[in-house]
Amino acid sequence: MQTKFWQGTNFWVALGMAVGSIWGLTSEDISPIVSGVFGITGGLFAAREKIKSAVVDWVTWIKSPNTWNFVMAAVVAAVPVIPAGIGPKISELVTALIGKNWPSAITALLSIFSMLYFIIMGGAKKKTTPQPDPGTAR
Repeated sequence: MQTKFWQGTNFWVALGMAVGSIWGLTSEDISPIVSGVFGITGGLFAAREKIKSAVVDWVTWIKSPNTWNFVMAAVVAAVPVIPAGIGPKISELVTALIGKNWPSAITALLSIFSMLYFIIMGGAKKKTTPQPDPGTAR
């Protein structure tokens, strides 16, 4: 008998992390604490995904969306400039490579590359219009 998605531990942990991250955005003082706690939680639950069942092989564990959810929580806590959307793209890339689906692998690589490019190059920074010196006419 298969349980409903809301009856699983992973759902409640992910929901708690999502709600907690909203709370963590309310203050600069709280944000590092929430980030650290979620990083540790993500790392522990990623390991739990592998350990909870001895019959799960490495390929199934790597392809699991829950694994990527928790791994990316830990990575984003350690390196906050990484965009949140990169986790699903890495998961898609791994699944495509394992399944030898080369067009999907190329698409995922291009998505990841574009995200990393915008991080490295500064993304779409606001372009400011130079203001005239005080006392000069406009």
